[in-house]
Amino acid sequence: MSFYPLESIARLKEGYLRRFKVAGRDLLLVQSEGVTRLIENRCPHDGSPLGKGRLLKGCIRCPKHGISFALNTGRPLGGEAVSEVGFLNSFELLEQDGQLGINVEDV
Repeated sequence: MSFYPLESIARLKEGYLRRFKVAGRDLLLVQSEGVTRLIENRCPHDGSPLGKGRLLKGCIRCPKHGISFALNTGRPLGGEAVSEVGFLNSFELLEQDGQLGINVEDV
């Protein structure tokens, strides 16, 4: 396993959102309502970047079309209007020596 550290756990707080490039992938580390996720910086709807999205109540909202996604499941919210929109692509976070990171082979 090749652990790639992203952020000190001590620096995480409500509303945390930071972009990372790992193994050629554009990723976002986010925290809202106690949910911490590493997601692809790409809206499943049309590929727009989520890096300027808004975090609120455990969700991230795409700045382009306003679609919200639950961070704990990756599911798009909004009922029938988003029934064809895919889920967020997320990656397993690992903890090592007070750091959150990722196994590079998983990216």
